Formats: sequence, C-alpha cells, structure tokens
Amino acid sequence: MGRNWKISTAVGLLSLAGGAAQAANYATCLIDKLPGTQNDTAAQAVHQVCIAEHPGGLQAVPQGNGRGLFGFSSGAECTVKKAGDTRSNRAAQLIGVACRRLYDAPTQLRPFNGRLDGE
Repeated sequence: MGRNWKISTAVGLLSLAGGAAQAANYATCLIDKLPGTQNDTAAQAVHQVCIAEHPGGLQAVPQGNGRGLFGFSSGAECTVKKAGDTRSNRAAQLIGVACRRLYDAPTQLRPFNGRLDGE
C-alpha cells in the first residue's frame, strides 16, 4: 500500500471529477470568459477568441462532457449560475448553449420497431 496505491487513488479521484479534470474546450472557454459581458460586441469578440483557440467549436465537445462529481447537475442550473448577471443577450445565449452541451445528459436513442404512417 505504498506509493502506487496513492497514485492510483489520485487518478481515480480525478476521473470522478469529470469536468474539473477535463482539458479546456470551446464550451468551457465560453463559460469562463462570457459571464458578466455587458454588450453583444464583446460577446462576439469572446466567441472569436474561443473559436480561434478551439477550432472544432461545439461539435468537438462531447454531450455531457462536464458531468461529474464537481459539475453542475444540469445545463439549466449552469445557465442560471453563469448567465444570471450577464447583460448581453448574445453572451447569455452562448453561455446557455455551452452549459447544455457540457451538463445535459446525452440523448439515448431507442430502436423503433413499430409501423410508420401509411404502412
């Protein structure tokens, strides 16, 4: 139970942390830089900075990527917390999109075996 046990425990705790242990991406860039933005021009500039740093944009962020032990429980909860004091409508919208991408659960598709209309 020496050093190896401590290392494996630390790695396990970091994996449980979810978003806190994730590398930065476009969505986290928006959430870090947009709260409190006062106007749409500044919001557009933040978007340009984040897309330059993370060219894949939102499509490169897996749905639910921020979920974990220390993350928000939903995209709505994140949006309320992060966009509440933001005057720019554009910034608030971008925060909401990023929050939903990071903290809403991935959609689970179910197979359909029924009849289609007209069959």
